[in-house]
Amino acid sequence: MKVYIDGENLRKSLARVLLDSKAIKNSRDLTTYHLRNLLQDILATKDLDIHYYSSEIRLPNGYTPSDEIMSHVESIRSYSRKWVPNLKLQNIRYIKAGYLKVKSTKPCQKCHTIQETLQEKGVDVRIATDMLEDAYTDKQNTIAIISSDTDLCPALHKVKARNKKVIYVCMADSVNRAVSAVASETITIPAAKTKQYL
Repeated sequence: MKVYIDGENLRKSLARVLLDSKAIKNSRDLTTYHLRNLLQDILATKDLDIHYYSSEIRLPNGYTPSDEIMSHVESIRSYSRKWVPNLKLQNIRYIKAGYLKVKSTKPCQKCHTIQETLQEKGVDVRIATDMLEDAYTDKQNTIAIISSDTDLCPALHKVKARNKKVIYVCMADSVNRAVSAVASETITIPAAKTKQYL
């Protein structure tokens, strides 16, 4: 079974659930997480071809982002230096599929200040493209998607039209109803199960 993962979406969800349940004290404690074992358990098979899609950080030309954004960027890079090798050791294919860009918001109507945020671009497009290509060329009958991005719904409809079963996997407390409605089956991951593979 091929598994398509929106990496940042999953990593944040795992960290949130484990922090809320006091299983970890800091999201950095996640860098040795046994993701393959969790997915093999949840999907009830060891025969998984796991594709983990992530973004490359791209800083803007022409101006220097705020210290707060730069600190956040460095934190992400530092985390990735441990997380990515952990994924590769588990035979999870790591795919740089988009960009994490610094973006300025519109000025606040009250105070007129401009905020900076990090915005992910391109990951959902790459996942959709790969799923569709595989739906037309791969003989596997079942795929799993770990993303709650509703932008993927049209691609999931097309995959199902090719007589493929689509399993939507998500945290038990954050089911996206639109994605779940498109999927053939929804499997939720309870908090207790996430702790098991720390």
